[in-house]
Amino acid sequence: MHPGDVGREGSIVIVGGYGQVGQAVARALAPAYPGRVRIVGRRESRAKALAASLGEGAQGFAFDVDADAPEPLLADAAVVVMCVDAKDARFAACCLRAGVDYVDVTAKQSLLDAIEGLDALAREAGSNAVLSVGVAPGMTNLLGAWAITGMTSVTRLDLFLRMGAADSHGAAALEWTLDNLAVDFEVFREGQRRRVRGFRERAEVSFPGDARARSAWRFNFPDQRTLARTLSLPTVSTWLCFEPPLLTSLAALAVRWGAARWLGIPWVRRGLMALTGGAGLGPDVCSILARAEGTLASGERVLREASFLGRREAVLTGEVAAEGVRRLLTGHRPGGVFHLERFAEPEVFLRRIEARTPGSRLHGPATVVPRGDVPA
Repeated sequence: MHPGDVGREGSIVIVGGYGQVGQAVARALAPAYPGRVRIVGRRESRAKALAASLGEGAQGFAFDVDADAPEPLLADAAVVVMCVDAKDARFAACCLRAGVDYVDVTAKQSLLDAIEGLDALAREAGSNAVLSVGVAPGMTNLLGAWAITGMTSVTRLDLFLRMGAADSHGAAALEWTLDNLAVDFEVFREGQRRRVRGFRERAEVSFPGDARARSAWRFNFPDQRTLARTLSLPTVSTWLCFEPPLLTSLAALAVRWGAARWLGIPWVRRGLMALTGGAGLGPDVCSILARAEGTLASGERVLREASFLGRREAVLTGEVAAEGVRRLLTGHRPGGVFHLERFAEPEVFLRRIEARTPGSRLHGPATVVPRGDVPA
């Protein structure tokens, strides 16, 4: 436990707490906050089983976020961590109106937009909502904000995510990835909204330790739209690749040949979920890199990169959410709705995540020599 970790009183409610991400949040917080963690979800038996395995006074309860009245759950709550995608922002509004802080790991643009709209409610109630809490969005936001530090102007920011096929990402994360594999979406390019399509454009990236550059493809992560607004950047793009690289190539070919429509066929979808959910193909890597191009105060034009090399996307997401909870409980409560890059100082936050995830490596912003072409 870090000094000052115990501050604001009240329970820590983890909705969807027995899922992959929820378990990671619970395991990170239960030892530091004995008797305060509540695991809730639709299946009471799973919630209670996880609580029993955690010990530390954790408790498990049944709760359906889309159907049950939230008032009893929030009666003694200090903060809620949302690890499932609700149908809308009504539950978030209930939390904030009750003065309960709210942390959400969702990557759904519609939910992020809806919760952003609760900023005035949160400020009036003195509560806080923290969004973009995970890997992408989340760590990508922080690395992007860190990479542009010291620049007087930024031309473009590119965010890269590498995910391992052997990782256990969790059903919701896999469903969301498959749903967004070949969709049309908006990005900001030279200050204008432009319509693009997933896995139709590629960029070259070299993560630290790579012997050669690899291809990553456009993907519909919301961080690229968020950072264009919150950091006032003209061009922001997010790119995705898999480990092993063959899986990236197969995904790109599937989109090019129109095979992505097969994802709507139940047996195809189940097979892909099983394959990408941990069939032993490749490592369980989860690495993020931010590349910023801009100008320093001296007038020098630079290309800078910051990166985080880690493992197990669900665990990293859980650690990011848990760190957000720690900051709220120890007094960092400015009031309002914030994306992570506006809630936390990037380097401090990322170094805490590095310290809590064995085997991970954080690389601060460094000037690099360009390798490969990035589409405009």
